[in-house]
Amino acid sequence: MHLCDLEKKEYLNCLKTSGHKSEKCRHLSKRYLECRMEKNLMAKQDMTELGFGNLSQANLSGDKLEQL
Repeated sequence: MHLCDLEKKEYLNCLKTSGHKSEKCRHLSKRYLECRMEKNLMAKQDMTELGFGNLSQANLSGDKLEQL
């Protein structure tokens, strides 16, 4: 079907050029997963469940938990 090939190729190319450091390619990984969900190639999930939450929000939540 090759529905998200462009997104996959961009992500894989980014991995190759970054020395396989996935954190530098997170935006492309997110775009690839979003494409798969839009095309019904995988179940739709909130991106925070897939590890794409807002880091500053996560830090704030942790700070609030420590205060309790």
